[in-house]
Amino acid sequence: MPSLAEMRSTHKPADALELFGDLRNWWIAGGWAIDLWLGRTTRDHADLDVATLRSDQRAFWERLEEWDLHLGTAPDVVEPWSGRDIVPPPLHAVWCRPTPESPWAFELLLNDSDESDWLFRRDPAVRMPLATIGRRSPEGIPYLAPEIVLLYKAKNVRDHDIQDFDTALPSLDPGRRAWLRDGIALVHPGHPWLERLG
Repeated sequence: MPSLAEMRSTHKPADALELFGDLRNWWIAGGWAIDLWLGRTTRDHADLDVATLRSDQRAFWERLEEWDLHLGTAPDVVEPWSGRDIVPPPLHAVWCRPTPESPWAFELLLNDSDESDWLFRRDPAVRMPLATIGRRSPEGIPYLAPEIVLLYKAKNVRDHDIQDFDTALPSLDPGRRAWLRDGIALVHPGHPWLERLG
């Protein structure tokens, strides 16, 4: 099993575009998504997160057939995953690298949905129409809407999550702020970001 300290990705969003560009329903997530939205690199990134829908996962396992994949089975625990079957809920994270000797390339994160909406994994009452969850950079790289990214970051706030929130907040329009505030208030009542969201 790999050490979590070794989980520093060498890949960037353009690498994901090269690998998955012809597949549907995938987006850069995490801090890189904030940077793509803002159109500039705002900090160093230790990893690359790629999101897709749980319902579309099979196409990604086929694309990564020759890769070394590790399934997140508990917080801070990953295990070799050779079955390449469907990842069942609540499991949602697969670490990916070309070979067992390679550095980690990215973490593939499975997002829940129904026929029309993206559903927040921690409370499906928080939702957004699938047609509006993604944006695309001028280079054609798809990324998750910043309010979704920040909602995920609100759970276990680390220094880089605070930095991402501070960086993104001035550019969030009232609609994005309201959606993020309502989501955090439902899932994390009393969260320190709520006051700043208005």
